[in-house]
Amino acid sequence: MLKKDSNGPKIGPDKKPKAETIIVKGTITKEQREIIQRFIGIIGSNEQDVVGKIITLWLYTEGYLKGRKIPRGKK
Repeated sequence: MLKKDSNGPKIGPDKKPKAETIIVKGTITKEQREIIQRFIGIIGSNEQDVVGKIITLWLYTEGYLKGRKIPRGKK
């Protein structure tokens, strides 16, 4: 069987831009963990991936990833 060629330019793994990441820890209830585990395979490959995508979707929905400035708290 032949592989289909992509129409776009081919970028090697050494030239692909990568996002800078950090680890964030939090506490959730047992019920929340059960719900997150149900999403494994649907929106992510593991718990950490699912939680990251949920946070990203929430930030996008709230407008923080659409160019809206994040309001600063009062000092």
